[in-house]
Amino acid sequence: MMKKTRFTPIGLLICMMAFVGFAPASFSQTDATAPAAEKSMEVKRIALVDLDGVLRAADANNRIRELLDGQRAKFQDEFRAIEVELQQSERDLLAKRELMAKEEYDRLVTAFQARVSSVQKEIQYKRQSIDNAYQKALSDIRGLAIEVMTKIANERQIDLILNRDSSVIFLPHLNISDEVLTRLNERTKNARIEVEIKKPVAQ
Repeated sequence: MMKKTRFTPIGLLICMMAFVGFAPASFSQTDATAPAAEKSMEVKRIALVDLDGVLRAADANNRIRELLDGQRAKFQDEFRAIEVELQQSERDLLAKRELMAKEEYDRLVTAFQARVSSVQKEIQYKRQSIDNAYQKALSDIRGLAIEVMTKIANERQIDLILNRDSSVIFLPHLNISDEVLTRLNERTKNARIEVEIKKPVAQ
């Protein structure tokens, strides 16, 4: 006759722990760490900035535009003089057409066309170089604006700053664009603005 095994309360507890593999201990550990993870993602204070508007209105941006407009006017004067020279060369070449051999005339025409093509490329290079210089300068101003926003966020303990375009409706006091612009202008008011015009790299 088989003997019935009787479990004591301690024996039953050991069997249950062996069966579940100490699951209760692992569950309690997960529950303990969950609040910390959620807290690290919590956002309490938010602000908005019209970054493009700040950059457009920045004093540094206006000074850069003035410098580039001056460079652009200088290039236009240079190429206007070259254009007059080329027009006169074309008239002189046409006047000689009946006075020289065809081979010599064709050689002069080829040289003239090469000169025109070179000037056209130079105009394109200068225009592109001015555009590149402006984009580089604007990128530098954007970097300074972000530094200003970072400082404001640290001072006010702002957790998240969003671009104005990402929000449809918001409370006016959340918009810190004016403060960002004021601080950016203050930071750059005595800065020496230089615009470097470089010849674009040939593709």
